[in-house]
Amino acid sequence: MNQQQIGTSEPLVAAKPVIDYNAVDPLLTHLTAEFKHKFPLTSCKVDPTGTHLVAGAEDLEIQVWNINTKSQRTLKGHTSWVRCFDFSQDGKTLYSACWGGEIKAWNLADAEPKPILSIQAHQGSARWVRVSPDQTKLATCGNDLLVKVWNISDGKLLHRFAGHERHVYAVDFHPDGQQMASQDLMGVIHVWDLNTGKKVRSIDAGVMTGYDNKFAADMGGARDFKFSPDGSELASAGITKVVNSFAGVQDPIIMLFDWKTGKATAQLKPDKSFQGIAWGVRFHPEGFLIGAGANRSGKGELWFRKPGEEEFFHTMPLPKAARGLDLLHDGRHLAVAHSDGAARIYRMTEKQPA
Repeated sequence: MNQQQIGTSEPLVAAKPVIDYNAVDPLLTHLTAEFKHKFPLTSCKVDPTGTHLVAGAEDLEIQVWNINTKSQRTLKGHTSWVRCFDFSQDGKTLYSACWGGEIKAWNLADAEPKPILSIQAHQGSARWVRVSPDQTKLATCGNDLLVKVWNISDGKLLHRFAGHERHVYAVDFHPDGQQMASQDLMGVIHVWDLNTGKKVRSIDAGVMTGYDNKFAADMGGARDFKFSPDGSELASAGITKVVNSFAGVQDPIIMLFDWKTGKATAQLKPDKSFQGIAWGVRFHPEGFLIGAGANRSGKGELWFRKPGEEEFFHTMPLPKAARGLDLLHDGRHLAVAHSDGAARIYRMTEKQPA
């Protein structure tokens, strides 16, 4: 055999394919960590640095887990269930809203955090709290039909927006920091200008409500409410087609709105056999949408949707009902609050070798 033949001969053993264990693929989503509490969870949030996972539950406490060390702390001070959280940009300050109408701030750098700021924000439930993009303001809403904006440094009221006719379920700042959007029980979305202190326009999300004839009650409201990172879209998660909401006979729905026009661009629903509530929605940096929900039998699902599509391209069953959803800063992990008291972390990549 000459030198040319040796140089061009085929290898006897084929090279192993190179696997990128960090490449995001929703089809590969799998459980990687579990944090447990003794009561069913109602919400969850991960700080922007990916260090702390916090959860509210069907008690008066807040659970804080360090994702890296697995250590757990309990924050006490609220008078009712905590439904919503947000963080400062550096992840050191936690803001919480409870159904007793209170907003509290906590310094997580303290060994045993105590409230460093308390605001009796609303009469009835304070359903939502959000930090402004410039980190100077808090937005809240509640059962008193009001949306409020507070100075984050001293808790003083800056704006009081009235216009909703039913309980206000959610509020979020537009990424430009100049406007906010809020949604109420009947699906009405109002847009507020922070410079003029006035309502700019309204958006119709009336499909996200229904009347329960059996219990003679209006049902609806956003269970999650989120702008896309570039502010071009607004997503709202909740329910539609209510038959018997107390028995879970209703359909989950995630609606998408074009921010410029205010028009609905998608009404996303899981398989028809899944009746219940959509509890969470997040925009992934790579462009796809993630939703989470709970059905009437107590199980949960994660849903994934590609831009422009009218249906979810992937559904992942969850062991228990999902009642909160957040996306970690690395874009590869999800946090889900479950009805069995567990907060679980799911990874959207190839499983890494042991």
